[in-house]
Formats: sequence, structure tokens, C-alpha cells
Amino acid sequence: METGFQTEDWTPAEIPYYYDFLYLKDGKIIENTIDKKYDDLVQEAIKNGKSTSDEVIGSNIFKAYAMGNRQLVIRYRVNVIFTNKKLYKLFENFECGYIVLILIIWFLGFALFLIRSSNILKREIHKIAMANDNISRMDLDYEREYSKYKEIDGVLVSIDVLAENLKQSLGEQWDMQVKQKELVEQLTHDIRTPITLIKGNLELLKEENPGLSSDRFADISNGIDRLEKYIDKLKKFSYTMEGKKDVVSNEVILYWIEIMSGICRLNGLNLEIIKSECSNIKLDKEEVAVALQNIVTNAVEYSKKGSKITVEFKDEPEEFILTVRDEGTGFNKDLLPLLTEKFISGKVKDKSNKHGLGLWVVKNIVSANNGNLYLKNYTGVNAGAEVKMVFNK
Repeated sequence: METGFQTEDWTPAEIPYYYDFLYLKDGKIIENTIDKKYDDLVQEAIKNGKSTSDEVIGSNIFKAYAMGNRQLVIRYRVNVIFTNKKLYKLFENFECGYIVLILIIWFLGFALFLIRSSNILKREIHKIAMANDNISRMDLDYEREYSKYKEIDGVLVSIDVLAENLKQSLGEQWDMQVKQKELVEQLTHDIRTPITLIKGNLELLKEENPGLSSDRFADISNGIDRLEKYIDKLKKFSYTMEGKKDVVSNEVILYWIEIMSGICRLNGLNLEIIKSECSNIKLDKEEVAVALQNIVTNAVEYSKKGSKITVEFKDEPEEFILTVRDEGTGFNKDLLPLLTEKFISGKVKDKSNKHGLGLWVVKNIVSANNGNLYLKNYTGVNAGAEVKMVFNK
């Protein structure tokens, strides 16, 4: 540009398209393509021959040339440009566009990478989900899957081991149940024979000794009948199934009272019914009878002869409450919170305290009938233990 400008026949048409310029002749502007915002830099270039803007990237450089009465100031930027004039006019700031394009490409690539990684992760997690679903449906012979990713494959292997162990455990449990069923069927069949003999001999005894207490015969007969019912329930595995429930009518309450009366008479204790209210609630008659039998038996075992056991059947709007009290020394305070647990008994600490032996069974029966069991000691003239069964309607 400097060499060409020094020739006499030079014209602005020789200036390449990537230069902006200011051309003066005799101090007058002939042509100017430089933006006015650069006027200060143009004047500095005319004065010093050169000036530069302070941009970090693509600085603007101004150079001034003088030849006789002519002056020329050119502006250019140190950056990458298109060699095609049309493209240059469209993308003058190519470097900015290039950076933006690279960023767009990078973001697109990163997005594709995330999508691909997400699909891979979903596919691998689906394997785990399917294995877990098969186990939840107890389909333990499902087709095993594997993964080329160590972490996922480790989880799949662990699930497979769990499935195999569960399958083995269920097989062993089933075998045990079959054996238990066979054993129970054999025992119930064998027990029926001595029960039949006892019933036959009882009838003969009643005929031969008409003067004996009818209450004693009634207690023995009721006990045998209930024993037969328990055997039937055991044969059908009724303890592991929900039994038939009856409305708590006056007949049901009398049935429970007869059971408790028989136990008290046999052990020389008095049974007092302080309240006997029927209810519309439905309970398992035989199961509640077992619970009352265990509670009264525990009370009798450590109560003194001649003492009293009081029972209350109370019907509330939302509950049916069955309370049994004795006049013994009460529950062991240290063991009271544990007496409804399995294999916990007051005998461990004090042989005079025998409560808790059957309370685990009582708790299960009460829970199966939508109720709660409460144990406590009470004080007063006749102190003792109280067992309360609260059945929710």
C-alpha cells in the first residue's frame, strides 16, 4: 500500500476490500470509509504515522501515508478473514463467528454424549429393574443378564445370588412345611383314639356314679369338646389362617365364662363377673377362648386358693373391652414390658411370678382380632394383676 501510494497514477480503487481508508487531497476529504468512532485514532495516526486500538483480540491498526498534497490513512485488523470479498462482507468478524460455531459444535457434541450416556445408563439400569421385578413376582428362574460395565454387572451378580439363595430357602421351607403337615396329620389322627377312649370312659363313669358332681362332669366334657375342636383346627392349620368370627352375643360370653369357671373350680378360686355386656363386634370365638384360658391359667398358677378372679365384658361405642383381674402379687415390674414377648416368663427371676408364660399367644390372638393387649398392676384393698384386651370395632 505504501509503495503503490507513492506513484502518481495511484487511485483509491487500488485499495484492497479488507481495508477501510481516509483519502485527502489538498487537505480535503476525497473519500472516507472509516467509521467516525475512530476519528481520534485517525488523527493520532496522521500525527504520528500510526495508531492502534486497545482490543485484546483483533486490534484495529491505523497507518498514515503522505505524498505531496495527498494523504492516506488506512485501517485494518489483525485477524483471520475470508479471501472471498462477498464472504468477507457477510462475515467480517470471522473469528467471533468461528468461536461461536466451535462452542455450538462443542455443546452439540456434549449433548449427544450425555444423551448416549443416559441411554446406556437407562439400558443397564433396566436390567437391574427387570431382575428386581422378577424377584418381586417370585419368578426366580428368570433369564440372567450380564453387563460389560463392572459396577452394573456386580449389582446383577448380587441380585442373582440373592435370587438363588431365596429359591433355595423357599425350597427348604416348603419341604419343612410338607413334613410339618404330615407330622400334624399323623399326630391329630393318633390323638383322636385316646380322646375317644376318655369320652367313652367318662360316659361309663357317669352311669356308674350318678352321685358325683355334675359340674365336674360338665367341666371334663367341655374340656374334651374343646380339645377336639383344637385338634380339628390344628389339622386344618387354622392357627395360620383367619378363623370364623362370631358376634359377641350372650351365648358367646356364657361359653367363655364356662371355660374360665371350670379352671377356677378346679383350682379352688372364685370367678366373679362384674359386667357382662354383649356387643355387635365380631371376634374369633375359639381364639378368644384360648386367650382367656391362658390368662386365667396364669392367674390361677400363682394366686392363693380362695382368692377371687374378676372378669368384665364392657361394650363401648368404638371398642369392646375384656378385662381380667386377679388378687395375686402382680406382675414383675422389671419384666412387665417384656412379658408379651416369646419365651419371656416371670419364672426366670422369681418362681412365684408365673405371668407371661402364655401372654405371647394372647397378644397374637388379640392382634389377629384387631385389638391391643394391656398389662398392669393395680393397688387397693385387693391388689393384683390386670390383663385388658381392647378390640377395635
